[in-house]
This record gives sequence, structure tokens and C-alpha cells, in this order.
Amino acid sequence: MTEAPDKKKLRIAGALCAGVIYGMLLRIGFEYKFLNDGWLQIVSTAFLVITPFSVGAVAVLLAAGKQPISVGKQISIASTSMLLFLFTMFILLFEGLICIILVLPVFLVAAIIGGVIAGAIHNHLRPSRATLPCFALLPLLLGPVEAHLPPATSEQQVSSVIQIQASPEEVFDQLATVRDIAPGELGFAFVHLIGLPKPVEANMAGTGVGAVRRSDWEKNVHFEEIITTWQRPYAMHYKFHMLPGGIPRDALDRHVEMGGEYFNVLDGGFDLRARDGGTELRLSTRFQNKSQLKTYGDLWGKMVLADFHQSILGLMKNRAEQVHQGLPKQAGRLGQ
Repeated sequence: MTEAPDKKKLRIAGALCAGVIYGMLLRIGFEYKFLNDGWLQIVSTAFLVITPFSVGAVAVLLAAGKQPISVGKQISIASTSMLLFLFTMFILLFEGLICIILVLPVFLVAAIIGGVIAGAIHNHLRPSRATLPCFALLPLLLGPVEAHLPPATSEQQVSSVIQIQASPEEVFDQLATVRDIAPGELGFAFVHLIGLPKPVEANMAGTGVGAVRRSDWEKNVHFEEIITTWQRPYAMHYKFHMLPGGIPRDALDRHVEMGGEYFNVLDGGFDLRARDGGTELRLSTRFQNKSQLKTYGDLWGKMVLADFHQSILGLMKNRAEQVHQGLPKQAGRLGQ
């Protein structure tokens, strides 16, 4: 018996809404510990992989009703439901743009896989009434298991290099104090486009090992870098010190916050060497991934830092080459 088009459209719309509501209920349940008493973690495989998988599956099963559903429809419904879920989290301020962008690829892929598997079960295996609840309960069944696995951290280092047409001394003297950074000096960086604040200036108190370099960013973000190596003009290394209140709650989503619950930057620094009549400048940063998502978290951490590095290295290149050429603007020069 052929179903009336209006009834079919209504059922699909209801399925999409149900997928969004189901996803939002999981989002709230995973986020707030007073609801789950620490049994669920939002930065986890259970939420970031299994939840979108289940959202896609639930939406497809509800949209199918008693009729067969094509693979194209399965993909369309699962992905649409997931995009609506992400949009709802964004407009309700549950997540910032940077987090939405970071999870978008895995959410979409997981939702489509869940939708296709659920669609195949619906079309070929004559599922029972328990099929939909089984998909819906998957995140809640796996979440507590994952949350109580032994904690494990991953430490990764990201290094980026740029060639500068200036001497090592001229380059080194731009690294410690960098005043009045204009937005245009940083060039394009994807991380800034999606919401990471831009650096405004860095000020050095003293020189040598033990000196403190304060870094100020947009949105009132500020932190310190304590110098651990000072070998002018070849190396300046530091360890990060996150100040109390240095990262306001509205500046960065807490799931990607530096020094936060899931990620932390540990140390880093600049290394210089004379090369091809100029200077090769290397910027390195070591970070710690404390989430359950080791591979995905490490991948995004490296991508974000590599993108940010290129922005900072471009700034250092422009400033040092201006000094080398004797141009008027020499912001950031540090006396010897």
C-alpha cells in the first residue's frame, strides 16, 4: 500500500526532530555531572562517535516507518538530522563554533554509518520493536564503561619552520617582546577564523632564564611563559603558566581550553640557525591530550597548533625583515 506523500513528509520531519531532541538530551546528560555523577564524559568516544551514530540510526528508523528506505534516503536523513543537531547546539550556546568545526567530520561520518546500518537492518532483517531502543541506549551503555577506564594521557610536539631574510640576532630580538600586533600582521589562519582569539602583544620582564614573558590575546586571554633556555641568538625556550582567570569562560570553549580539563599546553620555544644568508626560525610547542579520544584529539591538536605556528612565524618574519631593511616600523625590538 502506497503511503500518502503528505504523511510521509510529516513522518520524516518528525524523525528529524526526534533525532535532534534525542541528541540534545544526550548532550545535556553527558555534560552535567549532577545528572550522571561522573559516569559519562563529553569528550569521549561514547559521545563524539557513538552518540552521532545513534542519532543517525534513530532518525532513519523513525523516518522509515513500515516502508523500505533507500540508501540515499538513509544518508540524507542521517546527515540532515546531525547537521540540525549541531546547529541547535550552536544557537543554544551549548557549543562554540570552534568545537562545532572540530567535531563536524566525525559526527557526520558516524551519523551516516549509523543511519545506513539501521536502514539495512530495517530493510532486510525485519527488526523488532526493541531495535530502536537498542540503538538509542548505546551511548548510555558504553559511556560509563569508557568513563571508568584507567586515565591515560598523550603528549605530542608540533614544530614549524620559516626562512627569514635577516640575521639570527635581528630575528632573536623580535621574539621576547612583541608590541601592538595588528590583525593584518598575522595573516590568514583557520584557527582564528573559527574563533580562537588572536594574540595582541607579548611583553618580557627581564632577560635570561627565569624571566617571564606575558602573552595577551583578544577576549582578555592572558598567560605567562617562563623562560627555561636563553641562548641569544640561537634559542629561547619556555614553559607555559596559566594564570587564574587568564582564560575567561566566554573566550574559549572549555572543551578546547588551554590548561583545561581535556587539553593543556606544556612548553615550547624558538630555535634559530643561520642558513642561506638568513635565519631558519623553528617554533615548537608540546601539548598534552587528557581526553579519551587520543588519536582524534592528537590529530586536531597538531593541526590547530601548526596553523597557529604559521601565523606567529609569519609575524616574526615580517618584523625581523623590516628591521633588517631599516624600515621605520620596528615594533617588538628587544634591546640587547
